[in-house]
Amino acid sequence: MAADAVNETTNYEIMGGFFSPVSDSYLKPGLVAGRHRVRMCELACERTSNWLMVDAWEVLQPDYTPTALVLDHFESEINGKRAGVKTQNGENRKCKIMLLAGGDLITSMGEPGVWADDDLQHI
Repeated sequence: MAADAVNETTNYEIMGGFFSPVSDSYLKPGLVAGRHRVRMCELACERTSNWLMVDAWEVLQPDYTPTALVLDHFESEINGKRAGVKTQNGENRKCKIMLLAGGDLITSMGEPGVWADDDLQHI
C-alpha cells in the first residue's frame, strides 16, 4: 500500500525498501528474539515482494539505536559506500532515504520525552 501511494501521488521512484528489526536491547515486553524477527521478515520478503529486503544491522547493535541513527545507517550504506544507485545509463544517483512508520511510532513522536528533539528534526 505504501508503494502504491508513493507511485500514485509523488514523482519518486522506489528503489527498494528495508525492514530493520529493533535490537533485543529495546526490552519491549513480549518482543521475540531478534534472530527470529529477522528471519520472519526474510521469509515475508522472499514470498511477497521483489523490492523489500531485510537489514539486520539494527538488530545486531548491542544497544538500542534511535530511529534517526538507523536512517543515518541507510544513508551511509546506500549513498556513501555505494554512491547511490546505478541508473540505466550507468550513472550513479543519490537516493532519498525515507521512513515508513506505523501509527504507534508516529503517535509516540508527539509524546513528551519519548523522542529527542534533535532526532525528530532529523527525521
